[in-house]
Amino acid sequence: MQHADATIPAPLRAALENFTGGSVDAAIILGSGLGDFASRLDCQRSISTQELPGYPRSTVPGHAGKLHLCRSGNERLLLFQGRVHGYEGYTPEETILPVRIAAALGARRLLVTNAAGGLHPSFDAGDLMLIRDVLPLPVSQLLPLERLFPSEHGPRHTPLLSSSLMNTARSASDASGVALREGVYAYAAGPSYETPAEIAFYRLAGADAVGMSTVPELFAARHAGLQTLGISCITNKSVTVRQRVSHDEVTSVAARVSEDFSRLVLSILSRW
Repeated sequence: MQHADATIPAPLRAALENFTGGSVDAAIILGSGLGDFASRLDCQRSISTQELPGYPRSTVPGHAGKLHLCRSGNERLLLFQGRVHGYEGYTPEETILPVRIAAALGARRLLVTNAAGGLHPSFDAGDLMLIRDVLPLPVSQLLPLERLFPSEHGPRHTPLLSSSLMNTARSASDASGVALREGVYAYAAGPSYETPAEIAFYRLAGADAVGMSTVPELFAARHAGLQTLGISCITNKSVTVRQRVSHDEVTSVAARVSEDFSRLVLSILSRW
């Protein structure tokens, strides 16, 4: 690892050093049902997170719990196939561990992806959305910000998302022919899907999609100085009338759009 991070336990640091054999240039965190992207890259090594001491294990279907060391052009890429969430019982420190690992390994850029419910009336299941901004209302209460991100150790008042990487994503969308919506991603703690009242509130507040991850990772990434980009896969329409949404539906829609998602992300990687 290029620089030690006291927040990563020594046994885990040693295992990661052994796995990567050096630094990485960038990292990707894959959300629910999007893990198939790993098969589209030249991945040289893979490891189950169960083999990494102290690494939290995902309990959610669609999150395989694997790390892949891949190549994209001349870059070494660390791919996190799945994540853990606060609603699984994990602490904020555990949910942002992939970001801290990426930073400690020297990554300069991070792509965070997720499955999200569509709030904008024009969004349909299967759309891909560039995260232009976030609505992190619960985060200020759920995350112990001073403990997680001490002000003397990194920037606090910088944008969470990189404007230059957003422009890269727009260019990649044009070049690949994969349509890319844009919008505001709202963070909900979960584990239940949003109530009609919550959906109405988020819409009123200006959110276009809502999910149960990503925002804590964005806080951690910017605090570590990473250039960060976010893309949501819209897996269902969140409406203000009673509805039934299942995780199976979320992962099946994500799988259905995996070809477009992969083509877009590969186009981004070739440009960033």
